[in-house]
Amino acid sequence: MNSKIFIWFSIFICVFAISCNRTSNNTLLQEKGQAQADILQLLQQLDTQEETGKFDFDGVTDFIVKAEKFSTDYPEDPMSAEVLYKAALMAMTLAKVTEKPAETHLYSQKALTIFDNILRIYPDFNGIKNCMFNKGVVYDDILHDYENAEIFYKAFIAKYPTDTLAINLEVYLQYLGKSPEEILAGK
Repeated sequence: MNSKIFIWFSIFICVFAISCNRTSNNTLLQEKGQAQADILQLLQQLDTQEETGKFDFDGVTDFIVKAEKFSTDYPEDPMSAEVLYKAALMAMTLAKVTEKPAETHLYSQKALTIFDNILRIYPDFNGIKNCMFNKGVVYDDILHDYENAEIFYKAFIAKYPTDTLAINLEVYLQYLGKSPEEILAGK
């Protein structure tokens, strides 16, 4: 009699474990779907506001947080690299529009960190080239750290020497960090 109870108990445990696993998988899929929907809805709201000329500082920072969380929670999802890239571009925008130097630095570093994460985690992302280039832009246009900008621009040129952007960057590097007066004076 004990062996029959053991067998039935074992079967019950197996069925229970399988049903719990299915429930757990369904819950994870629902959570992932909700996270995707939240990100896409927020992105749509931000796009709509941009079209009307409004800038939603809080909405943009919220998008950055949600994009980073989504890519951390679901790194294998094809959407992760794309939303991270958009988050990095938004961090660049925040760095440009803020009037507080500490925030400029904070959002610039956020953009650089996100670009680095994309380069490291998603080397096959179709926007990888833009990530490399935009790191140079952050140093050049936002932080005015021309030494680092030159390093990243040259890395871009070395990796994509035939790209039109790389060809233009070679010329641009001659003028990097110079004022209009210095350029006109030929310095």
